[in-house]
Amino acid sequence: MLLKCNPGLEDVTALEAEEEYQGRLRIVEVRKGRGRVIVEAETPLIRPLFRMRSIHSAAILLAEERVGYGSDALDKIADIARASGVHRYIPQGSSFAVRAERIGEGHEYTSMDVARVVGKAVQEAFQGEYGYLPEVRLGAPGVAVVAEVDGDVFRVGVAIVGERSGHRRGYRVYDHPAALKSTLAYGLLRLAGARDSSVILDPMCGGGTVAIEAALLYEDARIICHEKNPRHVRGALENALAARVAGRIEFIVGDARRLEEVLGEETVDYAASNPPYGIRLGDPTSVRKLYSKFIPSLYNVMRPGGRAAIVTTESNHAVTVARRAGFRVAHARKVRHGDLWVSLLVFEKPG
Repeated sequence: MLLKCNPGLEDVTALEAEEEYQGRLRIVEVRKGRGRVIVEAETPLIRPLFRMRSIHSAAILLAEERVGYGSDALDKIADIARASGVHRYIPQGSSFAVRAERIGEGHEYTSMDVARVVGKAVQEAFQGEYGYLPEVRLGAPGVAVVAEVDGDVFRVGVAIVGERSGHRRGYRVYDHPAALKSTLAYGLLRLAGARDSSVILDPMCGGGTVAIEAALLYEDARIICHEKNPRHVRGALENALAARVAGRIEFIVGDARRLEEVLGEETVDYAASNPPYGIRLGDPTSVRKLYSKFIPSLYNVMRPGGRAAIVTTESNHAVTVARRAGFRVAHARKVRHGDLWVSLLVFEKPG
C-alpha cells in the first residue's frame, strides 16, 4: 500500500502504521521529504487505515517502476498502467477517474499528461477484457485511480480510503484563516511525546485543531485551548462540538505572552502549537517580538521534563530565545505545511 502524509513526517506515519497493524504490516520504504510510506499488509486489513490520524490518503499499490524524465516515459507509463490490472478494480457499470501527481523537477511531461495516458490505458485494458469502455467521471467517480511520478519512479494504484484528504477532518466547521493541518497537529503531539493522564496545552490554539486532536487521542488528559482572540475561541468551541469532544477541553481567552498569569507556573506537561509567522504578522520583526515574550512565558508554565513542539519559519530566533529561557532543543526537522517548508522544533525543560 502507498500511504501519503505531510512531507517531513514520514517516520511518524510509519510508526503509527506499525502501531495500528500490531505486527501485521511491514514497512517497505520511507520516502523522506516526499510524504510517502510504502507498506505491505494482509490484503483484507484496511480497517486500521481509517483510524490513522497522520495520513492524507492511502492506495493499493499495483505497480511501481522507473520510467525516466523524458517524454518517452509516457509510453512506458501507459504500458505499466495497462498491465497493472488496475482496470479490474473498476466494477462493471461503475465509473473511474485518474488522480495524477508529478513530484520533483526536470520532467518533460506534466501531471496532466500522466493522467491522460493512464486514463486511456485503463480504458483500453477494461475494454479488452469486458468488451466496452468504462465511464470516466471526474467528479465523484466510483473508483479513483492513483497515478504518480515521484522523481523517475511511476506508481499506479487504487484509492482505498476515499478521495477526501485525511487532513480535512469533518469537525472543522469554523475555518481559522491560518488553520493547521490536522495531520500536522497529530505529528506535533507525537513528536512532543504527549501522553494520556497529562496536561496538554496549545497556547495559541486558533481554530482548536491541536486541542481537538489531543482530545481524540488521549482520553484522560487535561487539554487546554488558549487563544487571545475571543472570536477564534468561539470557533474552536464550534469545532470541538462538531468533533464531540468539547466537554473534554478547557477554552481560555488569554495572552500567550503571559501564560503564567492564567495557568500558574509549572502546570503543563506538554505543549503543541502553530504560532504566527511570516505574513500572518506582516514582517519578521513582529514575529520575533512575539516569540521573545511567548517562549519564556511558555517555559514558566512547563513542568520540569515537559516538552513543547511548535512549527515556525523563524527557527533561528525561536531556538535562540528558547535556549536563553532555559529550554534545550530536543528535536528539530523540516516539514511541509501547505506551500511552505517550516521548522518543527521540540523544546524540553530540564528536569
